[in-house]
Amino acid sequence: MDELTLRYYSEEAKNISDKYNNVSSGLQKYFSTVFVEGMKILDIGCGSGRDMAILTQYGIDIYGVDASPEMVQYAQEKYPELQAKIDIGVLPNLGKPFGGEFDGVLCSAVLMHLPKEELFDAAFSIRNLMKEGGRLLVSMPHDRPDIDEHCRDSKGRLFNSVKPEYLQLLFERLGFSIIGKWKTEDSTRPGYSWFTIAFNLKYSGSIRPIDQVESVLTRDKKTATYKLALIRAFSEVAIIEYKTARWLENGMVGIPLSVIAEKWLYYYWPIFESTTFIPQIRGEEVSCSRPVAFRASLTELIIKYKRKGGLNQFVLDFRSNRIDKDTMKLLNVVLHKIGYTIVSGPVTYAGGSLESGRLFKYDRNNREILLNSEIWIELSLMGYWIRDAVLLRWAELTADLARKEMTPSDVIDLLLVTPAGERDVVDARVLYSSLSQKECTWTGRNIKSDFDVDHIIPFSLWHNNDLWNLVPVLPSVNNQKRDRLPSRDLLSDRKECLIHYWEALRERYRLRFDREACSIMGFVKTPDNWHTLLFNIIAEAIEITAIQRGCERWPL
Repeated sequence: MDELTLRYYSEEAKNISDKYNNVSSGLQKYFSTVFVEGMKILDIGCGSGRDMAILTQYGIDIYGVDASPEMVQYAQEKYPELQAKIDIGVLPNLGKPFGGEFDGVLCSAVLMHLPKEELFDAAFSIRNLMKEGGRLLVSMPHDRPDIDEHCRDSKGRLFNSVKPEYLQLLFERLGFSIIGKWKTEDSTRPGYSWFTIAFNLKYSGSIRPIDQVESVLTRDKKTATYKLALIRAFSEVAIIEYKTARWLENGMVGIPLSVIAEKWLYYYWPIFESTTFIPQIRGEEVSCSRPVAFRASLTELIIKYKRKGGLNQFVLDFRSNRIDKDTMKLLNVVLHKIGYTIVSGPVTYAGGSLESGRLFKYDRNNREILLNSEIWIELSLMGYWIRDAVLLRWAELTADLARKEMTPSDVIDLLLVTPAGERDVVDARVLYSSLSQKECTWTGRNIKSDFDVDHIIPFSLWHNNDLWNLVPVLPSVNNQKRDRLPSRDLLSDRKECLIHYWEALRERYRLRFDREACSIMGFVKTPDNWHTLLFNIIAEAIEITAIQRGCERWPL
């Protein structure tokens, strides 16, 4: 929890406790909806103990923790019958108070006081407290007009603005499903409002906006592969580069057009490079008058790199800013034409035949593609499987555009080509070989001579050769880890070692490292505290990947 905020609650504990014990609870109306008699419930941030006392009236076996020792003391004095059930507890590392294994958790007016980089850890900590099928009730304020540029009010308290949709996604990534969402007025401040969300730690099976995406894949009219390429790009961004998403006030999410355009370049490169002409719009032939708008310019770029190492080398040069001026001019033309095609094609027409209407919009001022946050949430949760469905449909559509002169299987291999199609670890190996002293990343043992370059997130899961993902390990350790994800405890224990190697990589390959790190962190420019932010986002990505794909952890 933020230190300045905690200090305020500790110093004002008595006044705050008296204030809240004298007003009604805005959450009480939802208690009987979310929680059931006999449940074991934990109130995180129990404060004055008011809500705990109310919940006992519903037959709830209630426990409470608060970050402020002074608030805990006043709550125990006010409700002596609950004295043994109230203790000190601080998010994000809450542990297992009162033995854990709760049927439900109440977390009201707490998460906005955490630094944003701690939100995932806090949500993960809450999840670890709960039984499968457990209920969670979370409440946070809407945007407050009284906070300064540092997100603090006049009393120095931290009030991070978190959109309801983002909070929903945060918990749904961890296996929760939403069962209720409400807006309530502040009982102590007229004009201020709160949002409250109820979750179940188990998917309910209700109908979700993913049906709109499925309709585009299977029923929307297609004269080109563009709609499929767009949904594929969104899925992959949602899986790996989700920090690039910008959550908007109107329930929309904005994705930079440049990010999508770059992915299209990688998708269509192997197709245009093929010795066999492969049409991507209906009626396209070798000498037709209306080919894919960016085919000629992209083909020219492909030819330039044919003898240099192809797509993989292009990506390395692009990320390291090693492209010469003439090639960069050509690249800008390619990306401009791709961007125009995206906006004028699938962004304009995808979903046009559906009752719900178009799925996407283009924000010209911010150069972002906009989509409904509910659809973005589904892409974030189901991106792995949506991508696979898109690839199959793309291969089938291409075979149809080619008038059955090729089969889907002829196309699928080309669609599976990625810039990281091989385990390219050369740059990382060169750097680590130059270090006079180094230790095994996962064990801390001294590396005297031979070593392997390990992928923190296994290549088989992410196909990612970014420098931050490559670390030196002993060959025997690499053989033990194989394609498993490092455990949360192991990752935390080896944090300093990871950061040490990242600093060495950045010193040697500054431009490439910054570009790759910023991509996963969602920044245009490398922030001063990149070490902490990068570690947190990788830790988050590991947990999400493990949960969504059922991956094995290491060590066992």
